[in-house]
Amino acid sequence: MIKPTIFYFVHAHGNGHRATFNMLYPALSMYFEVIAVTTNNEITEYLHQKHNVQVLELPPKYPADYEIPAHTFSKAFEVTPYALAPANRAKALAEFIAYYNPKAFYCDGVPELAIMVRGMGVPVVLIHLPGNVMNDPTQVFAHELADHIVAHFPSFLEQPNYQFAYKTYYSGYISQYAHFDLQESNKSDIQNITVLMGYDNYNESVLRNITRDQNTQFTIIGNKQDYHLGKNCVLLGPVNDISKAIVGDVVVSAAGQNTIAELLSLGKRLVLLPEPRPYDEQVVHANVLANQHIALLAQETFSAEQWQEVLQKAKVFKPLRKDLVNATSPKALANKMRDWYA
Repeated sequence: MIKPTIFYFVHAHGNGHRATFNMLYPALSMYFEVIAVTTNNEITEYLHQKHNVQVLELPPKYPADYEIPAHTFSKAFEVTPYALAPANRAKALAEFIAYYNPKAFYCDGVPELAIMVRGMGVPVVLIHLPGNVMNDPTQVFAHELADHIVAHFPSFLEQPNYQFAYKTYYSGYISQYAHFDLQESNKSDIQNITVLMGYDNYNESVLRNITRDQNTQFTIIGNKQDYHLGKNCVLLGPVNDISKAIVGDVVVSAAGQNTIAELLSLGKRLVLLPEPRPYDEQVVHANVLANQHIALLAQETFSAEQWQEVLQKAKVFKPLRKDLVNATSPKALANKMRDWYA
């Protein structure tokens, strides 16, 4: 049987988008011929190495040496230049659509692409992230035109000002560690705290404040540079599997959605230190989790004393974890896509 084709756009920023593709691609491939779409050669090469998947890479929308203006979210398409480069991208996208005739466009980021694809007659499934996305006219239009919207978090963690819940499918958190056996984790170890770096690394002064307590051992994961820290710190750098590298119960982490999902599925107690993002998605989502008593919240401006206080709270923190991570999410989402488009 010939499977219908869908395009799946994989955003290049951070590791979360590619991690989600890694989990959804096998499930979607049960019903569809999945063709990945990218705008970045690094993510193209990654997908080629990771999967036996066809990848279509779009040309850049910025001319060479173009200085990208600051994004103010005051008008639609505000950072798209008046130049031929965006037209060349749109032309390549139109040619891909005309040739492959996809039944749907699964858009994990870049609302401009969702708008263009819908204008070319293809249904759009849009990934919805937390944050102040409704302040951006481009995002609002993309949400309005999407046939379906998917949110990879539970519905009760949605923001009150979100007006598209009626057509949003909430899958719950999706994690590669969803089947992790919590009985085998180091649940009783609260004396070794892990600091898990996000996409950006913290300043050394922040890490020094976090790790000031010499009676506590700290494991630093994901550092892209060397730090001069105390003897109570072990720096591991980037690791392939955080489930094996994390020691103990408490983790200080950025608030990326994929990272939160993985740490919750590993049964960790979270102290979230959000990184700045265009839509404040990490700050907004971290505050929702803190208000729901799922995680504790920290700030880079915390003093060493404030860090000791929040880490002591974390050692006795009893988070709400029920029904947050959905182990069947990839299969359930693939079944939704099958019902919608196959």
